[in-house]
Amino acid sequence: MKILHTSDWHLGRTLHGYSLIEDQSYMLEQMINYIQAEQIELLIIAGDIYDKALPNEEAVGLFNAFISKIIGEMALPTVIIAGNHDSNTRLHFGSELFASKHLYIIGECEKGYYKVTLTTDEQVDLYLIPYMEPAKVREIAGDEMIKRHDEAMRYLTGEILKEKGAVPTILVVHAFVAGGDLSDSERRLCAVGTAEMVGADCFAPFTYTALGHLHKPQQVGANHIRYSGSLLKYSVSEANQKKGMVLLNVQNGLLEQVEEVTLPPKRDLKVIQGPLESLIKIAAELPEESRQDYVYAKVEGKPVEDVVGVLRQVYPFILGAEFVVANAKSKEAVERQSDFEAQKKKSLTELFIDFMGYVGEVDLNEEEITYMNQVIQEIEEGKNEA
Repeated sequence: MKILHTSDWHLGRTLHGYSLIEDQSYMLEQMINYIQAEQIELLIIAGDIYDKALPNEEAVGLFNAFISKIIGEMALPTVIIAGNHDSNTRLHFGSELFASKHLYIIGECEKGYYKVTLTTDEQVDLYLIPYMEPAKVREIAGDEMIKRHDEAMRYLTGEILKEKGAVPTILVVHAFVAGGDLSDSERRLCAVGTAEMVGADCFAPFTYTALGHLHKPQQVGANHIRYSGSLLKYSVSEANQKKGMVLLNVQNGLLEQVEEVTLPPKRDLKVIQGPLESLIKIAAELPEESRQDYVYAKVEGKPVEDVVGVLRQVYPFILGAEFVVANAKSKEAVERQSDFEAQKKKSLTELFIDFMGYVGEVDLNEEEITYMNQVIQEIEEGKNEA
C-alpha cells in the first residue's frame, strides 16, 4: 500500500502581509499530480488544515476544491485530523457522511481516538488522534492525574495498544514530540516549560506515526516516527528547509519504504546577504522568475533610509531587511545570539527566577520554585479549559 503523509497546510496564512493562497494552490496542484503519477492508495493529513479556527473564504474554497478532486474524481481514501490551529468542531462537521466516501475527517471522538481499517492488497489499521488539550483527555479517561500532554498521549496510546492487532498499524497525531526541531512559525501548544512535549517512546510500538505540528521535515527518535513538515516555508527561519511530503510503502505486513518527497514552490523563500549595491546588481542579473521569490535581506554596511523600499524595486516580494556586520558576525553579536536562543528555550518558571534575581536579587528556594511551577500550570490549565 502506497501512502502519502502530509500536514500543516495552514490554508489562508499570510507571510509578512502577503497572501499565500496562490502559493498554496500551486503546491496542492503538484500534490494531486504526484498522487496520480505514483498511484497513491491512501492520503494522510496530520492536522492544521487551516491557519485559523475561523478560516477565510479563500482558504475554505481551496480545501473544498482539493477534497472534491481527490474524493469526488479520484476516490482516494483520505484521513484527516484536526490540529491546534483548526476548530475541532467545525472540521468534524459531516464526518459520518464523508466516511461513506472513504474520507475520514476527525476533529472530535468519544474515546480520544478513532480507528479506520483500509484494505487493498494490504490491510492497515489507522488510529487517528486529533489535537486536544490534556483537560479533555482527563475527562475521557476519568483520571485527575492527567495534566500534561505527555500523560494524555500515554493514556491514548496505551488504550490503542490494548486493541492493536497484528496488521500494520499507523498512528496519525498532532503533537510536539520531544527532540523535534522548531521553527519560528509554529504556535506553541502551551506556555509551561516542557508541559507541551510528548515522549517519542509513546509511538515506538507502532508501524509508523504520521506527525503534524512541527514545520521542519524530520524523524524524531526513529525513522518510523516522522513529521512531514509544512506545505510551504512559513517563516524566514525555514529558508533552508525543503518542503514536501513523506512517501510510505507497506508491503507484506512491513514498512518497506520511508522517503521524503520535495515539491518546488511557486515562489521560494530566500535569505540574501551583502552590500546594498551588490544585492541590487545581482537582482538585475537574475531571470524574472527568480526575482519573484520571497526575499529577506541582510544588508552589510551603514544603515540606509527605507532600505526595504529600495530593495522592493528589484525584489517585489521582499519580506524585510536588517543591517548586519560584513562577512561574519562579531564575537559580541554571536554571544548575543547564543544568549537569545538560550532565553527562547527557557520555561516561564526559569524566566521568572531570572526576573526575580534581576530586579530584587532574590534567590528562590526549591519549595518556592515548586510552588511557582504549580501556579503557572494551574493558570495554563484554566486557560485551556476556558
